[in-house]
Amino acid sequence: MSGLIWNCRGVGKKGMATCLSDIISDHSIDFLGLHETLKKDFSPKLLRRLDPFSSFHWEWIPAIGKSGGILCGIRNSNLELLK
Repeated sequence: MSGLIWNCRGVGKKGMATCLSDIISDHSIDFLGLHETLKKDFSPKLLRRLDPFSSFHWEWIPAIGKSGGILCGIRNSNLELLK
């Protein structure tokens, strides 16, 4: 099992979605946690760019103002989300 926790300082930056998608596929990431995303909401379009095959379940905490925000993803085939 492998994961990535990253203070990305803005997930909406140019090239960030491609970079994250490449890291996820190159390293077979099972879970992903990004903080300081600076986003209040994540569109389905952005999540598809990160995860084109819908392999992950995504949850987030919105940013407040111009700081914060957390995005978490877990690979559906390897992990189970308990609420």
